[in-house]
Amino acid sequence: MKRIAVALLCMILSVNLLSGCGQSKNVEAGELPKDQVVTNQPQDAGEESTEPIEQEKSQEETEEDDYTKDLTMTSVKGSSGEISYTSVENIPLEKGGHIAVVVKQPKSEYWSKVRKGMEAAVKALNKELGYKGEDKIRLTFEGPSDESDVESQINIIDAVLSENPSVLCIAAVDMNSCQAQLETAAENGIPVVVLDSGVNSDLVQTVCSTDNYQAGAEAARRLAEAVGESGKVAVMAHNSSSESSMDRERGFREEMANHQGITVVSTSYESEEESVAEMVRAVLEAHPDLTGYFCTNGTMTEEVLTALKDPEEAQVKVVGFDSGKAQIEAIKDGRETGMIVQNPYGMGYATIVAAARAEAGMTNDTYISSGFQWIDVNNLESDDFANYLYE
Repeated sequence: MKRIAVALLCMILSVNLLSGCGQSKNVEAGELPKDQVVTNQPQDAGEESTEPIEQEKSQEETEEDDYTKDLTMTSVKGSSGEISYTSVENIPLEKGGHIAVVVKQPKSEYWSKVRKGMEAAVKALNKELGYKGEDKIRLTFEGPSDESDVESQINIIDAVLSENPSVLCIAAVDMNSCQAQLETAAENGIPVVVLDSGVNSDLVQTVCSTDNYQAGAEAARRLAEAVGESGKVAVMAHNSSSESSMDRERGFREEMANHQGITVVSTSYESEEESVAEMVRAVLEAHPDLTGYFCTNGTMTEEVLTALKDPEEAQVKVVGFDSGKAQIEAIKDGRETGMIVQNPYGMGYATIVAAARAEAGMTNDTYISSGFQWIDVNNLESDDFANYLYE
C-alpha cells in the first residue's frame, strides 16, 4: 500500500513540474520585446519564441515596401537629382549613432506623419547596416507643445546639443532664432539638416521641405479659378516670422498679381491679441463682397472655416493648406474648395537619409524638395493620394 501511495505521489509531482515548466516558458516568450532575438537559449526554444516575431517583422516590412512605392515617395524621387533620398544603401554609418530631431510641435497630425517617415528610414538604415541591439542607429524626436513657442524650442535644442548627437535635424519656429545653437553644433562637429522651415544661416548642410513659394502660387491659381477670375480675396497666415508661412504668402500674392480681375485686400497673421474669428469678422465688415480666402496651414484653415459658418458667407471660397479631419469633411460638404497638401512622410524619410549622409561625411544637395499635392473633391478618396492625408 505504501508503495502504491508513493508511486501516485511521484506521478502527481512529475505532472505538476512539467506543467509549471511549460507555463514559465510561455510567460518568458510573451515578455520578449518584439524586436528581440533570443540567442542564449537552446535552438528549439529560440525558434519557438521568435517565430511569431519574425512573422510580424515580415508583415511590417511588406507594409513599408508598399508605402515607399506610392506617390509620397515617388514625388521625392522625382525631385531628386543624382542623389537618391529614398535609398539608404551604401551609407557607412558608425554603430550606435544618434540622430536628434527637434521640430515645431511633435504631436500634431502633420508632425506625427513626419516622424513615421523618419522611423521608417532609421529602421531601413539599421536593416541595411545589420545593426541590432546597442549597435542600432537611434532616433529622438522632440519639440515644444506650442508651435509658436520660440523660447521653448531653443531650450530643447540646447538640451539636445548637450547630449552630443551624431547629427541634428531641426524645423525652426523662427527662422532667425537658432544662430547660437547652430554655432555650437558647428564647433562640436555636429552636422545640421533643416526640414520644413529654413533658417537664416550658412551653417546648415541641407534643407528638406515643401517648395512653399510654388505651393502658395498653386493655391493662388486654384482660388482664382474657384472665384471665376474676379473679386476680392484675403490671406490668413499662421506666422509672420516662419519662413514657410512667409514663402507661401509671397508665392500666393505674386501669382495672384497675374490674375488682373482679383485683388488681395488683406493679410492677417495668427496673434495672441486677436482671435482668427475676430480677424475674419473684421475683414468681412470691411469687404462684405469678399469672394475668397487662402489659409497658410491647417490650423488657420480650420479656424477660418469655423468663422465662415453663416449661410450668407457661403460665397467665400476657401483654399486651405495641410490636411486633417475638419478639412476633409469641409471638402466633402462643399465648404472648402480644396487644399494644398504637403508630403510629411516623404519629407521625414528624405531628411533622415540626408542626415545619415551628412554624418557619414557624404555630400547632399543644398535643397531637397519633398513635393506637394492639390486635393479636392475629385481626388479626395483616391487610393493614389491616401498617404498624403494626415488626420
